[in-house]
Amino acid sequence: MTTSPVKSLIDEQIEELPEHMALPADRVLMVFKGPTMYDALQAAERAYIENVNAWSRRACLCGEWTLAYEVRA
Repeated sequence: MTTSPVKSLIDEQIEELPEHMALPADRVLMVFKGPTMYDALQAAERAYIENVNAWSRRACLCGEWTLAYEVRA
């Protein structure tokens, strides 16, 4: 007996994204956070991101930095 998977809110929102905003099928988005941008860069470096300065997205919300990297799967 199998059950159908429940679609999360995030899955629904991703489906609604325009094609130009979606990630290519062969990529994943890795996200690192820290209280400063330097701390977020250090977290990415600890995860073996080759070029930590090549982030694809960044944000500072409520005093916490978030850096995102598109990485080949």
